[in-house]
Amino acid sequence: MRLIKLSLLLSLFVNVCCTARLASPAIITQASSSRSDETPSPTPSQPIMPGEISRQVAPRQNQIMPPLVPLIIGYEYVPHYFMQTLDNDPQYARIEAALYDAKQPVYNLVLTEKNGRRVNYSNSEEKVAALKRAGAEALLTRIDYRSVNKFGQLPAHEFGLTDERGKPVRWLFTLAAPASERGAGMSAQEGGTGWLLVYRDSGSAAGEGTAVQIGGRVSEAEAWEEISSPPFFVAYRGVYADGLNSGVFPAGQETWRVVSSPDKLQEGAEWKLVGENNRTRQLRVTSVRGDDVTIDEVVPPSPFVSLLSIKARRTAQGFALRSVTIKNNNKSMSIGFTPELNLASPGTCSFQIDLNDHNKILHGNVSVESKGGATQLRWQPKAPDWAKSRVINETVNITPDGYKIEVR
Repeated sequence: MRLIKLSLLLSLFVNVCCTARLASPAIITQASSSRSDETPSPTPSQPIMPGEISRQVAPRQNQIMPPLVPLIIGYEYVPHYFMQTLDNDPQYARIEAALYDAKQPVYNLVLTEKNGRRVNYSNSEEKVAALKRAGAEALLTRIDYRSVNKFGQLPAHEFGLTDERGKPVRWLFTLAAPASERGAGMSAQEGGTGWLLVYRDSGSAAGEGTAVQIGGRVSEAEAWEEISSPPFFVAYRGVYADGLNSGVFPAGQETWRVVSSPDKLQEGAEWKLVGENNRTRQLRVTSVRGDDVTIDEVVPPSPFVSLLSIKARRTAQGFALRSVTIKNNNKSMSIGFTPELNLASPGTCSFQIDLNDHNKILHGNVSVESKGGATQLRWQPKAPDWAKSRVINETVNITPDGYKIEVR
């Protein structure tokens, strides 16, 4: 089976980029963190470099400000993922499902309308609450699911629910072939902005009979001739992934306000930050070895929350980043820097992104310079080939009580 095209997986990235973003719980919402009603932060009269924030914000209290996390980053691991496009439905463009392994199985189905509106349906109160905190539309509802195994046939997966308009939704998903390493690997990004990284542990395409019934209308999956090799492999336009790692680096903006900081860098010291929509981020120092520091995000354990971990070196100006890691469902995505990324010192360093055991799936150089009272970062990928033209430019502005990053 040929590699599954990323165009059929882009919807998952729309899910991940906001809700699995750092300090944003779970999965599935809109793709940008920008806000049109945001009041611009005052511009300092003198340039303030990010590494100097601790000296500029609260020198009297001798507070230590936290390391500034570069970029807007999201990551989630989904154990079982299904998706079918709905080209002939007048209202919906696609349907998706994420299945999470637990004592009480958690299901999350998403119906995306033609206009881009997305509505999540889940049988888990915890999942719905996480989605709403991240700004997504989410409804708690009963979801029927069963896997049907018939002798001589591949398993068929059946989903059932009632949508927000009271219409019954029935979805039958069959596999064109068993999920295997032939469907594993990373997909080349074909559209969108920023970086969209999808790595399948194993996968397959939809098979014959895959169809969705919404109310009285049935939408059958269309033949996927480009990847089919009849009669041995006949694919239809849908995707199944058995273990889906998804990382996103979207365009947009984030503003964080530091509401409390420690006055001494030691194990147990904590910071609390507040962002848009009352999002909170609580960071704790978990290790100090000389100038080497490990800082972890503190949140209640949940499969729907992605946790941040930072390794940094303490400098006279603040912190120089060695790596930023996001953990979810015992999986992780890491960004490492060589030498450290020091936002208080203009220069260039290399970076690489690892997904679990898959190292250097994207790598390149990032440059830092001070310009017009702000810090400018330019992220230039070297590999893979599809990423070389996808340069990310970022502006970091230090505010009197925090910072704002803009990615484009």
